[in-house]
Amino acid sequence: MGGDERIGSSARQHVAAELAVHGGRIALEFFHRARRDDACEDPVEADIRQRLAAKIAAAFPDDAVVGAEPGQPGGRSHGLYSWVVAPGETIRAGGLGLPGFAVSIGVLRSGLPFVGAVYDPLARWLFTACAGRGAWLNERPLHARPTPLSRASMVAIGSPLEPGLPPFAEEWLRRYRLRGFGSTALHVCYVAMGALDLVHDHRASLLDVAGAAAVVLEAGGVVTRVDGAPIFPASREHLAGAPLALLAGNRTSHAEALAEVSLLTPA
Repeated sequence: MGGDERIGSSARQHVAAELAVHGGRIALEFFHRARRDDACEDPVEADIRQRLAAKIAAAFPDDAVVGAEPGQPGGRSHGLYSWVVAPGETIRAGGLGLPGFAVSIGVLRSGLPFVGAVYDPLARWLFTACAGRGAWLNERPLHARPTPLSRASMVAIGSPLEPGLPPFAEEWLRRYRLRGFGSTALHVCYVAMGALDLVHDHRASLLDVAGAAAVVLEAGGVVTRVDGAPIFPASREHLAGAPLALLAGNRTSHAEALAEVSLLTPA
């Protein structure tokens, strides 16, 4: 990476963090307003995307914003850097008065995780990462310590569960401590901080986890498809919203989980 690119990486990391916090504040305003007047149909998620896309286009006019139409801010057909903006389940969480939502900003470089910023506005936790620079929770560096799976392990498994639950997921539900916080992006970031040992989501959205993927990878964790195949470079279909089966963990827990997937998946 040349000098200009290193400067660009620092700038993109800074802007991504600022935008995640800015979007989180908008989401938090909606959260409190929705609890007061039940305004759960407010198009807050589209509004957040549009506002942040405009700021991205102003700061980096040569970059693309995933999902932006031609003529809209960031609506380029392609770019070395692609920004992925995901407001999370703000509307549903706000309407129910529940925590567990985040605004996620991911920057892909040639389809690979480059910068990530995930902000939980209720906890005021900002997860950030940049390729080669490490991962952070606010001011604290993150390290996904290799820890084997055990009866004390805490896992998050995506729901609702469809008919025909895979045998390995059924086994994990029986064996480990289940935790769910309402946001796949936060689940993946919790792996980076060592709070969750394993995350499996059979219908994950790449749009929601692009930012978190950079965080967990820079913390030393692993994120793949459930069969161990790489998620990145991101495919067009997944960038368009097609679901994927995701598995994230620290290096040891992820390897053990993959072995169980292989063992318990019918030939």
